[in-house]
Amino acid sequence: MTLDNYFSELTDPEIVIKHSGLLQLSGLAGPEIIELLGLWSTIPTERRREIVDRMTELVEDNLDLDFASVFRACLRDKDDQVRAKAARGLEDSDDRTIIRPLIDLLLKDDSLEVRASAAVSLGKFAVMAQDGKVLKRDGERIRVALMEVIDRDDENLETRRRAIESVASFNSPQVEQIIKEAYDDGNPELKQSAIYAMGQSSDSAWMPIVIQETQSSDPAIRYEAATACGNLGEEDTVPHVIALLNDDDSLVQLASVRALGAIGGSLSKRALQQCLLMGDDAIEEAAKNALEEIEFDDDPMGFSAES
Repeated sequence: MTLDNYFSELTDPEIVIKHSGLLQLSGLAGPEIIELLGLWSTIPTERRREIVDRMTELVEDNLDLDFASVFRACLRDKDDQVRAKAARGLEDSDDRTIIRPLIDLLLKDDSLEVRASAAVSLGKFAVMAQDGKVLKRDGERIRVALMEVIDRDDENLETRRRAIESVASFNSPQVEQIIKEAYDDGNPELKQSAIYAMGQSSDSAWMPIVIQETQSSDPAIRYEAATACGNLGEEDTVPHVIALLNDDDSLVQLASVRALGAIGGSLSKRALQQCLLMGDDAIEEAAKNALEEIEFDDDPMGFSAES
């Protein structure tokens, strides 16, 4: 099927949207995006939502797919849900041309869901800014925008907590204070975000708190603590993460497996090898991926395989 024919098919609400067809929207260039935009407004709202939803699912399963140009075009959609889904779909994008549109959504959009999604997707660029992978002025724009949202008295909780998670990469005394206040606030959701932010900060000074929270009675807190251990990458946290492999909550178990893969080291590797024998398909698959991550970090050029 030609791209023109598929565009026409997308406008027909009687035709079922299939993943195989949406693959044609990956990597669209300027003229193709303009053509799609010409038809986009004629597609019913529920169908536009479904299209963006499906593309997000595809990207999660296959990082080689690139729907960034479509997602970016959808940031201007008149429907709140489409804009929010599109902004969230850009979470893993490293295209710096979307920084300003995301900042505009974060600061100006009327929808709290859109603002929260924009805050999440700016998180990757915050990390890139700290690594010197975006222009200094873009990094400063991101930091200022996130701080503005955090400081707003009338901002909703979801947007504030996502902004705290994203700003954490700009590790500074001001950001450290924001994380501490969120942790001590008493709101369980803010506490979750604070622990996640501790990991994002890459500051080992948070390690005692993160280790302590691996023993929390709240599975959501244990999940974030495991994730933070992985992001901090300190081998001292490995025994505490290993203890979570037998957690009652399956999501905590999976977070622990991923964390061990991120931390690496011989102890993590042995624990992950044991995970392969647990008889749980999800755990085994995650453990295989984590072991591959460790092997790559140990030998990124693949010299061991050649010898």
